Order: sequence, then structure tokens, then C-alpha cells
Amino acid sequence: MNASCVEGDTSRLGTVVARVGPARVLLFTGGASYEASGAAAAVEPILRDVAVERVSSVTPNPTLPEVESAIASFRAFGPDLVIAAGGGSVIDLAKAVRLLAAQESQPRDVVTGLAEALPAETPLIAIPTTSGTGSEATHFAVVFFDDVKFSLAHETARPDFAILDPLLTYTLPASLTAITGLDALSQAMESLWSVRSTPESQSIARRSLRLSRGALTTAVHRPSPQSRADMFEAAHLSGEAIDISMTTASHALSYMLTTAHSVPHGHAVALTLGAVLEFNAGVTTDDCLDPRGVRHVQGVVDEALELLGAPDPASGRRTIEALVASLGLVPTLEGVGAGSQGARLRIANSVDPQRLANNPRRFTPAQLVELVDSIA
Repeated sequence: MNASCVEGDTSRLGTVVARVGPARVLLFTGGASYEASGAAAAVEPILRDVAVERVSSVTPNPTLPEVESAIASFRAFGPDLVIAAGGGSVIDLAKAVRLLAAQESQPRDVVTGLAEALPAETPLIAIPTTSGTGSEATHFAVVFFDDVKFSLAHETARPDFAILDPLLTYTLPASLTAITGLDALSQAMESLWSVRSTPESQSIARRSLRLSRGALTTAVHRPSPQSRADMFEAAHLSGEAIDISMTTASHALSYMLTTAHSVPHGHAVALTLGAVLEFNAGVTTDDCLDPRGVRHVQGVVDEALELLGAPDPASGRRTIEALVASLGLVPTLEGVGAGSQGARLRIANSVDPQRLANNPRRFTPAQLVELVDSIA
């Protein structure tokens, strides 16, 4: 992928498009944010002389029917280039459509893992307008089918180019800055302790976590060019980190909160992050899933605590919970409508097993229930 994270990077878009030389462009965008962010002003003049098919007003958390509809548009139009300008859902949808349109198998078979995916060849340019998911840096895309989250993974799902301009985030409202920023912070922290982590991914995750801890509160309450730029870089780095390591238990627990209780993804992940941090700190030889052993896991958890500025796991958990509240978001399951015993059981019993397997400490079903019950 060809990417740089600098203000004014949208000026590079014309050069990238000219390099591809498309006659037909399939353009994925959000709704009002496409204009408000400045993405439209950067994209539209460059596409003036080419045929453009639009998939606009993309909804959060793309569903399989939405993907299938866009695949039909892709195949009917036959684009030479795909451009996605928006948040994580816009970019995820474009990634999924670009990949699945190249398949002979049915989309649902590929999404659910019943069929292997063939490589995608149509170039994809990602232009993120939020500081959150880092989707422009990863080789997987989230697709929801029957309220179940699937992670479509393939090396050619990763965008070929990313235009990374923090100026596009200047109009983000405080609530969306908080939600997407928490996603970036959570991804970095989970990447740090993932059993799939490498020295490279951990180095990237540390850089991301330092940036987000230093900039997130300012970006939400007193946004400045520096805090916006730092959060934009933190988000991209968190995507690079999880592209290697993938995420862990907090992401595994988050999806039911989103589908059943409409909690935005970054907020949903952050609601369990402190509890998972504290749980992982208690790793033993009997439940350690990381082949590098207990000492390694304790070391990376200690690093996470140091980066949070917390002296111990209980303090680290309180720090994360206090951060969520300080950003103007509800820090409890009760507050988001998931406080009943039934709702808690559904969250604990509906985890993503792949993400859970990346967690460095093994959960038993009873421990999952206990962890969710421990959150106010």
C-alpha cells in the first residue's frame, strides 16, 4: 500500500488516479460527511472527465444484503478503479465489494468461510475521513449477516493506496471523535497483547497508544490541528498493528452491543477494555494462550499500564472507564441499555471466537459471564 499521513495529502489523489488511468470509477461515500469533511472537494474535480457510479450514504456496519447490492452495481458498471471516501464502514464496504465481485462463489459462502476467495484485481483507493478504524491499512473487512459479525480476510482486500489527510477530520463532531478515537486506542492496546503480535506490530501499537493517550481528550473537547493530526496518525497506526496481530477479547465482546443495543463500535469495545485489561493481568501458566509464556504476557500488560499512566491493573481499568466518561460517553452497560441479566448473558455468549482466541489469557464460559457481570 502506498500511504503517507500529512496535511494536504489529498493533493496526491490526482497523481494516484492518473497513474491508474481509469475510464470508470465506482465511488463509495458516506452521507453528509462526504461534503462536510472536504473529501468531495478533493475527489469530484479529479473525476470530472471519467464515468462515475456512486454508492452513497453508506450505513454503519455493512450487512451482507448491502454488500450484495453493491456487488451487482460493480459487475454491471465494470469499474477500472474503486474509491472509498469516508469512515470505517464506507471503506469496509468498498473492500468487501471489490473482493467479492471477483469471486465465482456466492458472496455469503465467501463471507461465512465456506468458500475460499480469489484475488481481487481492480485497484482501490481509500480516503479515511475519521480517526478510528484504520481500515485503510488492513486486509480484512467487517460484514454483518443475520446480526452476526464476520471478518472477511484476504491479502487483496487491503487498499492499494491510502490518502491520509488529517484535514478531513476537522469537521468531525465531538461524539464521533470520541467514538472513533476509542476504537483506535482499543485496537492499539489489544494489538500489544495479542497472541499474534510481533516485535513490529508491538512497536507500531506502542506508537499509536502514546499518540491517542496524549491527543484524544484534546481532540474531543478542544480540537487543535496537532491533536487532530495525532489522532489521525494513531488511528492509521492502530490499523497497521491489527493488520498483523488482529484484535482480542474486547472486540470479541463488542459485536452484540452494536447489533442488539446500537452502541457504536468504538464505544462498545471501550466498555469492556478495562475489564479485559484487568483479566489479562491475572494470567497463569494454566490459562496462558501465548506461546511466549506468562512472563511475556505480564510484560506487555505492564507496558499497557505504563502507557495509560496507571500503577496497577485495577487502576488501569478505572483509568479507561474514567476516560470513556470524560469523553462524554456512557461508561456502563446499564447506561447503554445492556444492564439486564439477559442482555449480559447474550453478550457473554455471543463472542467472536476468532478474536477471543487471540487473547493472551484463556476465558472459560463462566469467566466471560463473570467479566461482563463485573461491568456496571
